[in-house]
Amino acid sequence: MIALLTNRYVLIAIAMVAGMSGLWGYGKYQFHVGYQAAENIRHLADLESFKSESMRLQGLSQNLEAQLSTLREAQPKIIERYNRVVIEKPLPGDCIIDADRLRELNAAITTANTGKSGQPLPGDR
Repeated sequence: MIALLTNRYVLIAIAMVAGMSGLWGYGKYQFHVGYQAAENIRHLADLESFKSESMRLQGLSQNLEAQLSTLREAQPKIIERYNRVVIEKPLPGDCIIDADRLRELNAAITTANTGKSGQPLPGDR
């Protein structure tokens, strides 16, 4: 066994195996370091994307809240105007609405409820 350890070729082979093992271990370590760095960059990009999306949603919610407050302010006025018209100009007790007029009224109510401000209300016939 001592003769084997004193052989020059065996020592060179052992040194090469040790060097290759060291290089392999160092390569594996560098791979994991690079993988961790890439994973950290991906997580950071995900967080930035989340941040920008949450900022966008915050802006949309503020816009929506402004529109809702406008609607909240307008709704009592519409009801008050309707009640005022009902009190000032009541319909006679024998008033009968024909089918065409009722259809037009329902279409106008549906259009008003959908909130499409650009769509004109149906005209009178």
